[in-house]
Order: sequence, then structure tokens, then C-alpha cells
Amino acid sequence: MKRCDFVDWMKAVGMFLIVFGHFFGDPFDQFTQPVYPKQLGVAMFVFIMGWGLGKATGPRYQVSYNRLFPMFFWGIVIALFISVISYFVINDISESNYAPFVFGINVIFNFFPANPTTWFIGTYFHIILLWALVLYRIKVTPLILILSLIVEILTRSYFIHDHSTFIAYMSLPNWLTLFMLGMYMCQQKDQDSSKGLILGVIAWATFIILWAVILNEINVTRRFPFKNIQVSTDLMNALYTSIAVSIVYLCNTIFSIVVFSRMKAGRIVRFFSRNTIIVFIGHMPLYFVIEPIVNLVFSTGWPKRLCIVLIMYIGLSWVSEILCKAIKVDEIKKWGWGKLVHWMPMIAK
Repeated sequence: MKRCDFVDWMKAVGMFLIVFGHFFGDPFDQFTQPVYPKQLGVAMFVFIMGWGLGKATGPRYQVSYNRLFPMFFWGIVIALFISVISYFVINDISESNYAPFVFGINVIFNFFPANPTTWFIGTYFHIILLWALVLYRIKVTPLILILSLIVEILTRSYFIHDHSTFIAYMSLPNWLTLFMLGMYMCQQKDQDSSKGLILGVIAWATFIILWAVILNEINVTRRFPFKNIQVSTDLMNALYTSIAVSIVYLCNTIFSIVVFSRMKAGRIVRFFSRNTIIVFIGHMPLYFVIEPIVNLVFSTGWPKRLCIVLIMYIGLSWVSEILCKAIKVDEIKKWGWGKLVHWMPMIAK
């Protein structure tokens, strides 16, 4: 199977999980405790980042610029749009939406920006910065994966114990092993057939069900962005919760690789895959616009939530498709890179 099929599937499904997870909780939350299902979508995106950067062969600063530019461009456009609307509606410009564009400073605050999904832009910046400065020259081995997992678990548990759960979630260490796993997997041989697909689906479903059965027998208190496993002292609870988070992230991501690397991506999958940036950043602001309209048809319940999810996933993907054709972002990106190289020739090396 071509890797582009596998990537397209993970991006399309990952984006759906993020949108779906924002509006459908129980009974689905029990299958991913102590995290929420939408976080699996972010996990897939981070893995894809590692895989893609692990395969990158161009100048590291240009590769980094090419990755950052579309995210920053659309993120700033949407932040400006929200500021204009917010100013006239509530006399506020929602300035916290700009924090991710200031060297990702948002991750040091124990709360999300006004547009919650923009938190990822800061983390995205830090991951790419780490790669450009350090990881681009490193060949990831199983030992490095183990070391990154230890750092991830201990750092996350520290912030959880400190009641800084948003920092625990947004900071780079929370996603470190997934990114390193992507860099490691890009070195492996491609899967070139659908053999084992059914077995992979069954194994993934079995894991999800067994995980729910096990965690439902444990005292897990509802908190955000991580639930909290309550079986011991506060310090040990933080450690157990952090370990469980890593297990859920890694196991579900690995199972998704097993499944999606054996499936061809058709036109529909590719359509959703190439429109993830705008959907990711824009779906929560869109909710506040369409929710009163949907209320006219469905006042509450699953029909209302399903209608909103379909509008935000399918409808916003079409908006993204139109915007990307109307605004030549690649041309703006090339122009910007040319200017940067003119001012700082050393970055082209």
C-alpha cells in the first residue's frame, strides 16, 4: 500500500474523531479513558508529522517553513475573523487566539485559547522546532523510543500532579513518543497488500472493548483534558493516569497504522485529508454560528449533535476546498520563502 493512502486515511479519520469527539461524549468516552476520543485524532496527526519529517530530504529550515506556513496562515486568518466578529458582538478581540503564533507561548498557560483548537498550533510549532534543531539528524531506534516514553510519562505526571492538566496536555512531552514513533516507522518497509486487514480491525476493536471493561472497574473521575485515575495517593494517581494516557495514545495509533496501511484511499478520503487544517482550526468557531440555526430543527439530543458534526466535517471541508482554490497559499508561501532567503541566506543551506 502506498504511504499516501495510509496518511490520507489517518488525516481524514483523525479529523473526524476530533470533530465527533467535541459533541459526542458518553457512551464513547469509556473506550479511551483517561483521555477523550477526540485526542486520538490529534495523536494520529502528531504521528503523521513524525513520519513526514522523518522522510524529509530538503534543507531543514525550508522543510520547517513549508510545514508551518499553511498552519500559521489559516490560523491567523481565522483568528482575525474571530476578532472582528467578537469585537462587534461582545466588544472583545479574543486576543488569546494569537498566543500560539508567538513562539507557541500558549502552552505555558493552564487554559485553552478562546478558540480551543488553536492550542495545537503552539504545540505544532514546538514539535517542528525540536525537529529542525535536534531530531533531523537522529535515527530513531527502539531505545530512543523507550527513553522518550519515560520522559513523556514522567513530565506529564508532574503537571497532572501539579493540577496543570492543560499544560500537561498541550506541552510537547505529551506528544513526544507519538512523534518519535512516526520517525521510526518511516524507516520501515511499506505494507503493499490488504492482507491482515480484517484481523487488524478485530484486534483493534478487541483492545478498545477490553480497555473499557478494565477502566470501568477502576475509579476514574471526570476531569479535562484528562480524566483522573483514583486508586492510590495523589502522586501515584498522577503517574498511573500518565501511563494510561500513553498506552491509549500509542496502542490506538499503532492499531490505526495496522488497519489504514492496508486500505486504499479513494477520492472521498483524499478530499477530507487535504482540507484538515481549516476544519481543525475553524470547526469550533463555526459551532457558535450554526448551533442556533440547528436549534430551529433539532432542539436537543443526538439528531442535533449529528447534524452539527456533519455540517462541521463535510460542510467546512467544502468551504476549505473553495478557499484553498481561491487563495493561492502555495504561491504566497514561495514568495515568503524567497524574501526570507534574501534577508537570511544562511537558512537556505
